[in-house]
Amino acid sequence: MSAVLAAEVQVGATVVRHEEGAEGVATRVARALERARQSLPPFVRTEVPEVRAALSESVEAFSARTGLPRTAAAGVVEGEVLFPPARVVDRMEDLGALTKHEVAHLALISHAGPALPRWFVEGFATALVEPGPTASGPEDCRALTAELLEVRPEVRERAYARAAALARRIAREAGGVEALWEQLSTRPDTRAFWRMPLGDKTVREHACEASSPKRQPTPSPSGRGSG
Repeated sequence: MSAVLAAEVQVGATVVRHEEGAEGVATRVARALERARQSLPPFVRTEVPEVRAALSESVEAFSARTGLPRTAAAGVVEGEVLFPPARVVDRMEDLGALTKHEVAHLALISHAGPALPRWFVEGFATALVEPGPTASGPEDCRALTAELLEVRPEVRERAYARAAALARRIAREAGGVEALWEQLSTRPDTRAFWRMPLGDKTVREHACEASSPKRQPTPSPSGRGSG
């Protein structure tokens, strides 16, 4: 990150770096992240003993570092939650859901490693912290992954909801969210994840339509960028 981020605030086990003059926004973000950390399910919370985050110095810097669209709200890069600049974050009304999602990303990456496909990383991060609908059948995983990176927020929002529903389907087949979490403790590589057995089928068979290409895009959530 740029040396412009010269100050930081700390709330509990959460530290947020920021530009001079952005202490108020950084404190609001730190409080939301700390609440999110403390609200993780007990079997997840041990993976996040602390949270480090930063407010970017510009939208361009945020997008360049995360690889996410300029309209994205946050991303996790190398174990740090990265937000757009303070002037953008200050307009965000619901930091609660956003920070829960990002802290769940930190936990999932720490627990399962960086090799999981994007749709699952995004969907399971939501499923860990929010109840919601479960997909009734498989998706076009390739198209879903592309839509998660759409510039248009409304398209991304629908894709995130579908990814969460699909992750809940996988969790249901595994015997529940906690049971799936335990299976992921093996830190599977990409191939092992797709072949992970869930009953009489694999993850791929439960998740992806048969017409989807065998090789799915799998950007690393610990690199550039889970949202």
